Amino acid sequence: MLNNLPSTVLVNRVMPKKAFYEHLKTTAAIKEQFVQQIERIEMVASIKEASIHIPGDKDVAEIDVLAFHLKGADVPYEAIELVARSIPNRLLFVCLADESCKLLVRRDRLYETDWMPTDDAKLELAGSTLGELWDSISSQVVFGSASPVDLNGRLECKRRSEALRLELEQVERKRRSEKQIAKRNALFDRKRAIEAELSRLEGES
Repeated sequence: MLNNLPSTVLVNRVMPKKAFYEHLKTTAAIKEQFVQQIERIEMVASIKEASIHIPGDKDVAEIDVLAFHLKGADVPYEAIELVARSIPNRLLFVCLADESCKLLVRRDRLYETDWMPTDDAKLELAGSTLGELWDSISSQVVFGSASPVDLNGRLECKRRSEALRLELEQVERKRRSEKQIAKRNALFDRKRAIEAELSRLEGES
């Protein structure tokens, strides 16, 4: 798991689960995720200027890598959100189950990779500042590319595409059940407009 990280950033320290669900404001359901779904939490790495000689900037001073060793394949999303909100540093989460893992980052929301064999999980550390490095890590998780260029713009395109695809499903479902010809035609026009915008967004990505 991320065995290409430089030794200078490695920490490999177990973090007590109770520190999160006993001392932070949470719910019974989130506490249940910590207890039932997470075997242990480990800080794998701390990426900062002192450990990697890449300067921080006004937004990012440290990036921590946290491993969630799970008891099964169910991802404890709410528990991850709680941890993300409670730690001021930028966080890369690694969920591990059996011989598989997935990576997650939180930007405006959580983004995740698909499950992959643990040995296939790699991380490219690229950037002239920790802010650029954080954008690069996020891009690797969300898009499979280490380029940090215009990450916020690409994320906005992704969110818009997801919303349009959801609307397209709804429009197609309504059109199949609609009896009135005028309404069916209006739904068809909307379907064509959505498809055209999706095509444009895909061309920009």
